[in-house]
Amino acid sequence: MRRLFCVPVVLLAASFSAQADLFYNDPTTWLSATTGAVTTVNFEGLVPPGNFSFIGSGAGTNTTVGGINFAIGPASNGNLFILGDGVYYPGTAVISSQESTTAFNDLLITLPARVTALGFWFGDFGGDTATITLSDGQFAQPTAAVAPYLGFFGVAAPGGITSVDITTPDPVMNLSSLSYGTTTVTPEPSALLLLATVIAITGLLLRKRLRQSFAPTRL
Repeated sequence: MRRLFCVPVVLLAASFSAQADLFYNDPTTWLSATTGAVTTVNFEGLVPPGNFSFIGSGAGTNTTVGGINFAIGPASNGNLFILGDGVYYPGTAVISSQESTTAFNDLLITLPARVTALGFWFGDFGGDTATITLSDGQFAQPTAAVAPYLGFFGVAAPGGITSVDITTPDPVMNLSSLSYGTTTVTPEPSALLLLATVIAITGLLLRKRLRQSFAPTRL
């Protein structure tokens, strides 16, 4: 019986992994792919305009805002700040990861729960290619906006994600706000087809097993 279910279980796991994430660079389009309420966390009011708050230095240094944890990631050894409105961006407060000793800036974001829709605004000083790695193993490489501008990055992840790791080769990386919720995106047709195949194979194996079980024994 254990062998009977080995193949369907493997195929079933593959069907869920086939649900590729969808990436967005436009907040309106991303928002149209969400359903229900969207929670947004920002840094407004935490530091007076024109001022900053130093959080700490070194990998693992972190602060929690609105239930979301922001930390210096393992690829970096930098400093973590919250910058008030007008320090880098007119009218916008940001969390800032600033690196001085390693080749990469790394900001690790851990969400309060698994979500299927995530979006945020981020940028650096050089317009570098960022690598955004999600907890489901998928990643994107958008170009970071150059200060004093911030660019949008959004994702619909039907399988759900719990964290996102952002790295850039720039010494300063800033993030202004983060929104999360539930996506309306459904599994890709290929995933649904594979799931249907799994069900069909399972049925055939069960029928074969039953035939063998009730087949008359020859003397």
